Order: sequence, then structure tokens, then C-alpha cells
Amino acid sequence: MLKTSGAGLIAVAIALTAARSDSARAQEQQTFKGLLGRGFEIKSVTFAKGEATGDRETFVVTLQREKSVAVCYFAATSWINLSNNALEDPKRCDVR
Repeated sequence: MLKTSGAGLIAVAIALTAARSDSARAQEQQTFKGLLGRGFEIKSVTFAKGEATGDRETFVVTLQREKSVAVCYFAATSWINLSNNALEDPKRCDVR
């Protein structure tokens, strides 16, 4: 488990805010399992908790395949338990 603090948390907060406010520009939404099936690879997993996440414990998972990038958001318990409901929810991952 990777925790962020200080400058790292600020970067995560900015990324979360930008990703959520730019969701209208997202090309598509996919399930996490679907992305793995399409050949996306996990590039980073970041734990965040603070103002940007509504003080909720959240994991931000970044995946990449060639020039496409996907960012997925999971509640901490969903990610830790690898909840099928979360991993198969197409609203969890934005693909650009």
C-alpha cells in the first residue's frame, strides 16, 4: 500500500479534482476488469484521503496501454477486498 503525504497528497488532490471536473471530456468509461482484459497495465496505485476525496479513504489506480491512459477510483475497502461490484462497475474508470 502506497500512502501519499505533503506534496504527493496535493498532487493527488489536484489530479482527483481535475479528473472529476473534466469527466465530461473523458472519451469513455470502462470496467477495471475490462481494461485489464484489453491489455492495460497498472502503472500506479495511490492512497488518498483528504479534502479532495471528501475525507474518504480512496485508491486511485492508473493504467496504461500504448498511448491510452485510464484512471480508476475505488473506496479503500473495495480495492483492498477486490470487490467484484467495484471491479466490474464501468463508472469507476475514465479512459483517455
